[in-house]
Amino acid sequence: MVTATASWLDDVPPLDTDDLRQMQRLSRTVLDRLASDRELLTQLVNDIVRDPERMAASRVTLLLNRLSLYQAADRGFEIRLNMNPRPDNQLVPHDHCYAFATRVLAGGYVHVVRRRTNGWAGPFAGADVEPAVVSVERSGSAYTLGESMVHQAVMEPDTVTLFVRGPRRKRLSYAAEELMPPPVTWPAAALPGNEPEESRPCTLPEYQRMRAYLIERNLIG
Repeated sequence: MVTATASWLDDVPPLDTDDLRQMQRLSRTVLDRLASDRELLTQLVNDIVRDPERMAASRVTLLLNRLSLYQAADRGFEIRLNMNPRPDNQLVPHDHCYAFATRVLAGGYVHVVRRRTNGWAGPFAGADVEPAVVSVERSGSAYTLGESMVHQAVMEPDTVTLFVRGPRRKRLSYAAEELMPPPVTWPAAALPGNEPEESRPCTLPEYQRMRAYLIERNLIG
């Protein structure tokens, strides 16, 4: 990983734990501190373009755009910055391959955590999940979810969130396939002539636009 200077992030303890409460405590401390450290947040965003690994991990997806701020594979976590949500594509219940924690920096969203009715593992359909907890997340809100949880986050257009993920705990993540948005709504391919993709690395111009977006909203300097 390439960074201009060392930071307090280098002293964050490992998040490679099966104890979700412990991960919540550690990740909440990290996200709250980073949210208030505008200088470091700015430096992390600026450094991405000089780090091939983080540039490749900064992606345009059918849900939103993301920047990879900090990678610590040896300690079991990665910190991301999510933005540019696509509300029409966020109606699909899905899970993740890892536990994660998030903190809202700007905007907000309706968050629906769903209860599976067909067990905790493997594929599921829309008929296999039902609403369990519905909340409205605003700037400063934070929460942690395990890899078995199914959820949706229908974001306002200008929502920006910090996100920390733990290590991969299962081979695949799942979504209710029959509710997936059509490929015509997926991100356009980076190369002309290619098909749209669910997720791909951002291009340099896309990175530059994301950085400008954050500057315009006074989230970084």
